[in-house]
Parts: sequence; C-alpha cells; structure tokens
Amino acid sequence: MLSEFLSQLVAEFVGTFLFVLTIILASVGVGSLAPIPIGFMLAAMCFTFGYISGAHFNPAISFAIFINRKITLRQIVLYVMMQLGGSFCASLYASAIIGLKIPVPVPNENLAGTWQALLCELVYTFALTSVVLHVYYSRQRSNDFYGFAIGMMLMAAGFSVGGFNGGAFNPAVATGTQLVLCLYNNCDPLFYVWLYWIAPIGGAVIASIVYQLLDAHERVPVTLSKEAVY
Repeated sequence: MLSEFLSQLVAEFVGTFLFVLTIILASVGVGSLAPIPIGFMLAAMCFTFGYISGAHFNPAISFAIFINRKITLRQIVLYVMMQLGGSFCASLYASAIIGLKIPVPVPNENLAGTWQALLCELVYTFALTSVVLHVYYSRQRSNDFYGFAIGMMLMAAGFSVGGFNGGAFNPAVATGTQLVLCLYNNCDPLFYVWLYWIAPIGGAVIASIVYQLLDAHERVPVTLSKEAVY
C-alpha cells in the first residue's frame, strides 16, 4: 500500500493523464462539442480522486491552493511535476492513436490576437479557480455537487472562449501537448507557452485574493438551537 503522500501524487498523475487524453481525443472526435465530454470527465475525476489529492490536475489550481496555505511547498512542487508528467504522457498516448493531429492551445488569429487570448485565459481561469476554492476548499464541505460545479464551469469556459484562445485554462494541458508536438518537429506552438502559464497563474492569484476577501473568516451557516426555537 502506498503512503498517503505517494497516493496523492499518483492520483494527480492519473487524473491529469485521463483528463488531458479526453481533451485531445474529444477535440479531434467531436470538434466544437468537445467542452461537453471534457467537462464531464473533469467532474468524474474530481469525484474519483478528490478525496485523495484534492483533484487539482492543474498547476494554476495548485498554486491558488498553495497561496491559501492549504498545501505545502513540497506538495505543490511535486503536484505540478505529476500534472506536467501526466499531460505529457497523455499527449504521447494520444499521438499513438491520432498521430500528428494533436490539438494544441494557441490563439486563434482569425478571431483574436495574443493579448485577447491572454485576457480570455485570465478571466476564465479566475472563474474556474474561484469555483474550486469556494465549493471545495471553503467551509462548505457539505457541497456534494462540487465535481459537477467544477466540470460545468470548465464546460462553460470552453464554449465561451475556446474558439479565441484554444481553451486551456491549465498550464499543464498546454505544455504537455505543445512539447509532444515539438517532438514531431512542430515547435511553433511552444512560442505561446508563456501565455498559458502567465494568464492562468494570474487568474488563480486574483481568485485567491477574492476568496480571501470574501471568505477570510470561513463563515459557518448560522443554526438555531432547540432552546432558541422553543
């Protein structure tokens, strides 16, 4: 049996692997409808591994949780390594199925430039991180629907701005797919790797600040005692 910490790392690797594999194959298989299976897969992975590792699968989410002192420096470093490794392995696995058709997050120059894509990544990673912090890491731990909330948020983000920015909202997704494509001698998407780190991390930081302002005291719902009622 693995130790608790090793179990957390394995959960992050496996969850990220399955999540990124779904992103790639759904994007090729169903095109513009890809946010639907992607959102459901994220929800499923949250319910599957949430009790083990917190189900981050995203360096930006891990960074936000680290800022809020809910994981240690050692945890975030190793979590991010597992997330990047899971994404890279998923991209390699997908390449064995679909070859060079791996979709990678890049700005859609026909709809938006680089800075517009950055703004899209920033605001929707902020929204995704806010959902994670408020429905899973706050005192609202009775939120049994948290996986659906996170999955639906990603689905909404993908449908809203995926056509503008590639819809990553996750540095691991972008980095893993871009690196594997570079192995096949197409390194052009790596030019944008900075965008898919700076914008999501920026959105996560803003979400953390807002979370601390709104939930600094981790409010507990007020309940009346029997004496107060009767």
